[in-house]
Amino acid sequence: MKRIVILALLTSFAIPAATAAPKAIPVQLGSIYSAPIGTELFLQSGKSSIFISNLNANSADIQVTANDLTGTQLWQRTIDSGADEVVTAATLDLQGNIWLAGSAALLTVAETLTPTTGVDNPDSVIVETSPTQRSDMKNLALWKLSPMGELLGTYLAPLKNIPLATAISATNSGLAVIGSLDAKPFVITATTSGAFGKLISIGTSKTEFNAVARNSDGTLSIFGSSAETLAGKKVAGIRDGVLIKLSKSGSITSVVRSSVLKGSRSWFSGDSAHLLSGPVIVGKNVETAITKFTTAFAPTWTLRIQSTGPSTSLTANGNSYLALTSRGAITGISGWKPSQPSLLVITFDSKGVMKAATALPGLVNPISLHYSTARGVTGLASAADGTVSIFTLVSR
Repeated sequence: MKRIVILALLTSFAIPAATAAPKAIPVQLGSIYSAPIGTELFLQSGKSSIFISNLNANSADIQVTANDLTGTQLWQRTIDSGADEVVTAATLDLQGNIWLAGSAALLTVAETLTPTTGVDNPDSVIVETSPTQRSDMKNLALWKLSPMGELLGTYLAPLKNIPLATAISATNSGLAVIGSLDAKPFVITATTSGAFGKLISIGTSKTEFNAVARNSDGTLSIFGSSAETLAGKKVAGIRDGVLIKLSKSGSITSVVRSSVLKGSRSWFSGDSAHLLSGPVIVGKNVETAITKFTTAFAPTWTLRIQSTGPSTSLTANGNSYLALTSRGAITGISGWKPSQPSLLVITFDSKGVMKAATALPGLVNPISLHYSTARGVTGLASAADGTVSIFTLVSR
């Protein structure tokens, strides 16, 4: 028998289930648009679709491309310092600036031979500069681009080994980056002018951070999973989803575990409105859970749906959105019975009632969801062959 165990400061919360629509919702068709080859990350800024990719030329570089609603290129920026740099996370701030997070190397000083003044050089021999040597990418890097693609700043935090940034959150008061270093999860903050705070490690390789939200008061909310005790909260399942609150000083003030008996849970996505989604796995049964939490990490509504695991969620325009890889019929949605795993986006109202469902034929795994008033909800997803496309919830 399955049961959910939520532990938070020794307090158990009862989770209201999301309410199915009174009448079954028919599936609608969304629209799919091609993304540039090599796209790894995507953002929607007003009317501009921002595609982000890593290039492998003489050095590892970053390319950011903005297209308008018709697919016409507005601008393109290549970030190339001459050393290696890789982007692994991206977000927008309230001004529409683009923030990238990743890792970067530094160019070492090239060795040159300085001729002595007054020495004859009758043959006009040119002294060549020796090839520039690159160091390992042991710097956590932030890049800031304007809405028009101008590179406004590059900020580096030197570390002992190569970091992997997995998510970034930006507000007017600063930024927060999560990731892993030496196989251990970390979080670090920075000001908008690029001054880094202290890197904080939490847990071991048994803990994973997937999403972060920098709150308006400077505190941080971190979402992921863990198979170890954190801040005195023990594992209740095989692996638990975790919600962690950090104070402005970086100390843990709250840990909530989302657990299932004899199974594994994780939160893959989470936003500043504390809407989370992630897999619930017990034996061979896989579901996706979507849960709306309060700022105190108390659940207000939740729903589980049969899936293959991948999902992402978004709060926007008074609604909650869940993109998941569905593998069967869903109660409350009519006309949906995929013969193979397929992408479906479900829209919920503020109380967790299903109000719309959108199919994107040919797409399978969701990568990210975004919202702008100019285009509504957009997202990035991959097909079975790994190619990626962007999509909207409006039929052409």
